[in-house]
Amino acid sequence: MAEGVGRLMNVSDALLVGIDIGTTNLKVVAARPGGRVEAVVRRSMVIDRPAANAAEFNLDALDRDIVSALSELVKLLADRGIAPGSIAGIGVASIGESFVGLDSEDRRITPCPTWYDRRTANRRRDWGLSEREWFDITGMVEDDIYTAHRIAWWRDAGAEWFTQVRTWLMVADYVTFRLCGNKVASPSLAARSGMADRRNGAWSDKILAHVGLKADRLGTLLPSASVAGRLLNEFAAATGLVAGTPVVNAGHDHPCAGLGCGLVDPGRMIDSTGTSEALKTVVDRPLSYEEVGDGRYDCYPHVVSGRFLLSGHIPSSGGLIDWLVKILSGPNPSPETADLLWREAALVAPGAGGVKVGPFLEGTGAPWNDRGRRADISFLGAQSTPGAILRAGVEGLAGWLRINLEQFEAITGTGADVLTLTGGGARNMLANGIKAAVLERRFIVPDIEEAAGVGAGLVAGLATGVFADATQAAKLADVTWRDVEIDPQLVDAYHEVRASITAHLVPSQEEASRD
Repeated sequence: MAEGVGRLMNVSDALLVGIDIGTTNLKVVAARPGGRVEAVVRRSMVIDRPAANAAEFNLDALDRDIVSALSELVKLLADRGIAPGSIAGIGVASIGESFVGLDSEDRRITPCPTWYDRRTANRRRDWGLSEREWFDITGMVEDDIYTAHRIAWWRDAGAEWFTQVRTWLMVADYVTFRLCGNKVASPSLAARSGMADRRNGAWSDKILAHVGLKADRLGTLLPSASVAGRLLNEFAAATGLVAGTPVVNAGHDHPCAGLGCGLVDPGRMIDSTGTSEALKTVVDRPLSYEEVGDGRYDCYPHVVSGRFLLSGHIPSSGGLIDWLVKILSGPNPSPETADLLWREAALVAPGAGGVKVGPFLEGTGAPWNDRGRRADISFLGAQSTPGAILRAGVEGLAGWLRINLEQFEAITGTGADVLTLTGGGARNMLANGIKAAVLERRFIVPDIEEAAGVGAGLVAGLATGVFADATQAAKLADVTWRDVEIDPQLVDAYHEVRASITAHLVPSQEEASRD
């Protein structure tokens, strides 16, 4: 599906732009094919909360911010002597699950619920689908967040605009449409809708029949790394970009971030840490319900053809740590208080004096996928300190990662001696050291800014012929890597307490029977 770049410029001169539309922020990134970032522009996502349990992306604000962010990017590049004509392609990535409806005149007429909007319910049982059937079609774990459930909810809720919707688009689909005028979908993001069949790369007639839609009401589902169209004249005039620049629907932000850290072929594993945390690896086929422990992990199309992402996440990782720091800081939290807490936590012995934290502020995530379980702080004593509680939280997250890493190794038959660590959490050296000791694995950390945005740009590079193949795109020749070595003494210390840390996370028989 590659087209265009060879006629326009030398590959070494190419610049790739990635638009990453996240839960919290919009990021627009300009990077070289080797991964070197030339400029980044950020905007905060605006969230509306019109009712209890409701959370909706404000797409009026997103429309404005896409234009202003791209305009600012062009100016930043100009300040560095880089012309917009050097941009080989623009890739668009976004969060999953969220969607918007357009009418017959392509006007937005529906809300755009966030993935964490809590108004919907899982409809799988109502549709007569078993967990196995659902998973083998979609590759998605059992949950209520998928677009398929949300659209069914809107219909049943009797929204007055529902019958006027002509096309449903995911967020990256919508922004791609704004840029180039074509309504296209990508396999990785379509999977997050719960309406695509990962086995054949098409919309699932079976699930669409239950939702009450036909495939022509959705974007045209193209293969991964396909050019969606060319930048419209009016968008070029508003931003300073060059009309006709190739636009690519890069897909879901998580696999884009994986590509941005070199994750293309089976064997490598990435721990991505931010507000949430995800363990990811690549497999070469869609694994079955039984192969992933009876649907415990997502397994859906990667942003490069012929590869699938095996993924397990915990909804609140950095979020849990931020919460602990806040509640342990007293009535007047400050950066100085947080620094004091971290220094105190570093002095606490492994095992945190017996304190245990179940790090499930918003549910367990994989492998139990219990949305209802909540965090706990247990085994406090008179000698327990704030630093011990904070360290116990870090240890709980490290235990969660070890449990899931062992599951991944069993599923893939691959031992991971080295893990790639990325995301905002990768900057926390104490947490990195504890993780390395609890897992008994070495980490490598790429010095790369905004991996999902870089990855979206790399997908655009694949689509436009900047790269011969995904392996070349994943080389990231301009990126430096830092080692997080294992401290043998810390490993020995955690040998004594590791089993108790992980045991505290495993659901009790009562909790397991409730599920």
